[in-house]
Amino acid sequence: MKTGKRLSILGDSVSTYKGVSDDANANARLLFNPYFYQPPFPLEKTYWKRLMEKFDMTLCVNNSRSGGNLSGRENPDSGVNRAGDLSRDDGTAPDWIIVFMGINDLGRRVEPSVFFADYERTLMTITEKYPLATVCCVNLPDRDPIMKKQTERFNAEIEKAVKGAGDRFLIADLFGSRLNNDCYYNNTVDGLHPDEDGMRIIAEVIEEAISKRI
Repeated sequence: MKTGKRLSILGDSVSTYKGVSDDANANARLLFNPYFYQPPFPLEKTYWKRLMEKFDMTLCVNNSRSGGNLSGRENPDSGVNRAGDLSRDDGTAPDWIIVFMGINDLGRRVEPSVFFADYERTLMTITEKYPLATVCCVNLPDRDPIMKKQTERFNAEIEKAVKGAGDRFLIADLFGSRLNNDCYYNNTVDGLHPDEDGMRIIAEVIEEAISKRI
């Protein structure tokens, strides 16, 4: 399916790639973004590059930061404060935005109410800055049976924020996918970050959600 649309990403380490998520030529704010993914991991095997190929999208801005929380209004590098930096410095704005954050908030035991307030604020900023963009919010994977209940709580907060944001916002249900606690570890490079197969599953989940709106 060909769309010719521009895609931006607000993410954490799962969405990073050296030379892309820290590309100051696209947006100067990206310059010091730390990254996880780099060669020899193939760029074309990242979930977002797979999606770009599938939908004939071009990358606008990948504002992803390894280790980053979504929450933390006092931190300029948090997702809630990077949500307004998803356009290029020349003014080019995205048609589609993927928000894929929260894993670090969960791991650092951010209070769900704080996470919700900052997720809601993130979507409000996107609405204000990019009123024509359609936004796909990816929920958190079921990767650890010990944290399953808290993951469900965080995902409920994501769902509540997305429902309140309006019709241009949708959810890609990674929690309900095949990338769950039965196989998550086997689809990672280090127990946390997806390998090529894990990236493929993430791409398939987001593809299904986006296809319903294109």
